[in-house]
Amino acid sequence: MVPEVGEVESFRGSGEQRGRAQGATASAVFASWNPQFVTLRRRSMAQMIILVSIVLAWYIGYLFMSAYQRDVMGHQVIGSVNVALIVGVGQFASTFVIAWAYGRYARHRLDPIAEQIRTGSDSGLADVPTAVSGKAGRP
Repeated sequence: MVPEVGEVESFRGSGEQRGRAQGATASAVFASWNPQFVTLRRRSMAQMIILVSIVLAWYIGYLFMSAYQRDVMGHQVIGSVNVALIVGVGQFASTFVIAWAYGRYARHRLDPIAEQIRTGSDSGLADVPTAVSGKAGRP
């Protein structure tokens, strides 16, 4: 089905919507060259890589131990509780500990920078280069 001319115009949006879209683009460009945003992105990515590596290493270690070290994993600790059961439950516990640690890290190291970026980005839009916004000043 081919849309009519009026339907195409409605998809393009009004001038006000286009202006908001240009403002959003200018905000995104402002954030991308803001040194605080770069610091925030770098810290977030570094923390994420570290935590994902720890979780994957712990899980893959558990899988390999279960597959190739059956005598160790089958060792009875207390009654019918063996090492495999303890390590398996430890997987769940460690997931919660790692999530808590990341939340604490984000609250103390990432959230203050994000708040500074949020509060400072509106005032910094006037400094966005004219090539980005298409005109001087705020888009």
